[in-house]
Amino acid sequence: MGAGWEASVNPVNKLNSATAVWNVSSLTVWDAEPKCYINCKSEPRQCSGKLDLVIYKYPESVSLIAPEFMKIGVESNITCQVLDVAPARYLSVKLYKGDEELGNRSFTHDSTRFPVNASVPFPVTPTRADNGAEYTCVAELQLGPGGPKPNPAKPSPALKIPVVYKPSLLSVTEETVEVLEEGSVVLNCSADGNPHPSYEWEYPRADNVQEITKDGVSTVNITRASSSNAGVYECHAKNIYGEQRKKVTLTVKGGTDWIKIIIIGVIFAIALIAVVGILFLRRRQRGSVL
Repeated sequence: MGAGWEASVNPVNKLNSATAVWNVSSLTVWDAEPKCYINCKSEPRQCSGKLDLVIYKYPESVSLIAPEFMKIGVESNITCQVLDVAPARYLSVKLYKGDEELGNRSFTHDSTRFPVNASVPFPVTPTRADNGAEYTCVAELQLGPGGPKPNPAKPSPALKIPVVYKPSLLSVTEETVEVLEEGSVVLNCSADGNPHPSYEWEYPRADNVQEITKDGVSTVNITRASSSNAGVYECHAKNIYGEQRKKVTLTVKGGTDWIKIIIIGVIFAIALIAVVGILFLRRRQRGSVL
């Protein structure tokens, strides 16, 4: 009787023993299929069984390949690249946005035992809220009940991908504003966009009107308003992806109208003089009769 191991590395043959131990300190033969056998004096002369051996390799590197930027509402591919990992059939590749899993790809039908490179594209259609989000790829070897716990996994460095979109106004697109004559008023225009929008105003030009843009907000400041300032003020918020417009109708309410006051005063004075004159003439006429 004898026992042993048939193997491409460290084969074992134990004569006159029912036990044989196969021991290797390092194994780099990816297609090794060690087989245990026992030789008997009677039939069957030999019993054997193949060891279900999984040789795995932790990924050398995991990285993301992505466009420089993505456009809102347009599908783009973010690709997970996994280098030098084995075996492929146990590999699972996942894409995350923050803590949210966006996709998962496995290779259960790949029988390759040698280390491979895997490139997995994931389609992503971003929204405005995704601007500045962090994406991460995780390569995991799911080796089953006999494998190490937790499963060997390696994440990629996090990657932020800008999302570009046309401006969107942060206030109502049309409004009406009133100001008293000689008063002051500020008209605001602000929009969210990536790249940050620039602003242009169209309005009745006057020396008492000033435009200021600061911290993403554009304002038109009017001091000592007069009737010449009344009209439509239109703000244009634009970047290379589009434009939004906002209209503000400014009404200037009359303050103290000195011309009207003077005219009314003159009319009142003339009327008063006329009344006094009539009374004076009547008194004279009465005196003559007496």
